[in-house]
Amino acid sequence: MSSLHASRVIVDGAAYRHNLDMVRQLAGPSAKIMAVIKADAYGHGLVPMARYAEQWGVGMLGVATVDEGAQLREAGLSLPVLVLVQPSRDALPAVIEHRLTLAIADVATAELLGELARKAGKVVPVHCKIDTGMGRQGFPQESAVQDIQFITRISHIDIEGLLTHFPSADLPEDPFTYNQIRSFRQILRRLDKEGIPYEMAHAANSAGIVNYRSAIFDLVRAGIMTYGVWPSVSRDGHTLLKPVMQWESTVTQVRHLDPGATVGYGRTYTTPGHMHSAIVPVGYADGYPHALSNQAEVLIQGKRCPVRGSVCMDQIVVDISALNNVRVGDPCVLLGRQDNETIAAEELAQRAGTIPYEIFTGIGARSAREYRN
Repeated sequence: MSSLHASRVIVDGAAYRHNLDMVRQLAGPSAKIMAVIKADAYGHGLVPMARYAEQWGVGMLGVATVDEGAQLREAGLSLPVLVLVQPSRDALPAVIEHRLTLAIADVATAELLGELARKAGKVVPVHCKIDTGMGRQGFPQESAVQDIQFITRISHIDIEGLLTHFPSADLPEDPFTYNQIRSFRQILRRLDKEGIPYEMAHAANSAGIVNYRSAIFDLVRAGIMTYGVWPSVSRDGHTLLKPVMQWESTVTQVRHLDPGATVGYGRTYTTPGHMHSAIVPVGYADGYPHALSNQAEVLIQGKRCPVRGSVCMDQIVVDISALNNVRVGDPCVLLGRQDNETIAAEELAQRAGTIPYEIFTGIGARSAREYRN
């Protein structure tokens, strides 16, 4: 660990590639795989994870913003990149400049993009997003066929793909998700009947890949499962995946507190007896949630040690009374494995009242990134 960084995130490239192998086994050989690396690859690092995915042989990369796509191009990535969130109109010229593919959700954006593409002398591929129940961006089901048919007449626009998205595919046998799949298939049939050409259709996110075989079309969008989190409320199969991220820090001070001492802002913890404590220089400014105050545990010497008092902006206090000979400089695992103990992202999320996505993406730049394997 760099002496300038209080903590580090270790990213295991072999585990990431293993999880992509699991995606391939679950999705089948005929579906292409999009590696979703938006939000700095869920906190794992945009460009390094894109390179892992490219080496593995994915068919496409998925990002959320035009800026993320531009970063990939500037880093030399040549894979097709789909911007999954329709951007502001000011960002459309950069879509063309960086050879990005855009998921569009309304006719007006398609018209403006086509005009910009015509002026640039380029043809821009797009994926038309159909809202079958997510309630966010997308063409309404009632007008999707007519809207997409209109877009086929816009010069310099190529409808490469059609997609929809699931809000509750993490629930197995969910009637709402089944209805979405049926609605999407009906729209695809109507488009085929109208002779509207496209190259691929896609619907399955990580949860869809695991729980809904009928949602696997020409492409699957693999996100959270590639980082080692099982995407279904059913835990069957969760051991197929390997955690990709380990978050570590070090002990910077060891102290003794007398009985009745209080700890941290708000004095939310009072020692019931003599307590040995370790100070760990990680707090909510680093992405360790304040909601973990008096709730979480860390790993020191391979043992679970409870967080005492409020999580501060820059540090936490840990009860090490059950340990012997803890010294300044000893490693402390916030997320990951030490000896035979593991703290998973799902555990931290449950204790903080949030989701693993937020745990991953919240870990900030003050934690150095290391890439292994």
